[in-house]
Amino acid sequence: MATSRYRIVRQLLICGAAITAFAATALGVAGASPGSGSAAPVQGPPGPLVELNAYCRDHGGVGHVANGRTVYCVQVFQTDAFVWSYSPRPMAFDPNQRGYSCTDVCRWPDGSIVPNYQRCGVLCGEPPTSGDVQSGLNDCLESGVDFVECERRIGG
Repeated sequence: MATSRYRIVRQLLICGAAITAFAATALGVAGASPGSGSAAPVQGPPGPLVELNAYCRDHGGVGHVANGRTVYCVQVFQTDAFVWSYSPRPMAFDPNQRGYSCTDVCRWPDGSIVPNYQRCGVLCGEPPTSGDVQSGLNDCLESGVDFVECERRIGG
């Protein structure tokens, strides 16, 4: 009888250890001790650190900006220019040729405010347009979700 119990307890312990090892492996922490170098490396943001809207040569490439968001080297419609953008789709216009500048508000060189319908908005790193707010894109981005996923969620 004692031998039977011993076998059952032993089997349970073996099964428990196997389940624990499997779970730890699935989570990527099995056998890793701090500083041992045996744990899987933590993956950082994709590609090189770049500036949003800057011209790029890595056509179709992927990078990231200082805030960690993913950006794509995309072509500007009907030009030979490529710029870093939150969206992997081509840009409708060159964000470097906008003719206005933005801080907390976007202004023309004469100091007048640029109407929302004439602005690029969050896609270009500007304050959100009314469309960015009404569509939910701005709230989605503010929550930390990637631009491409936010566009998918709002049906963009």
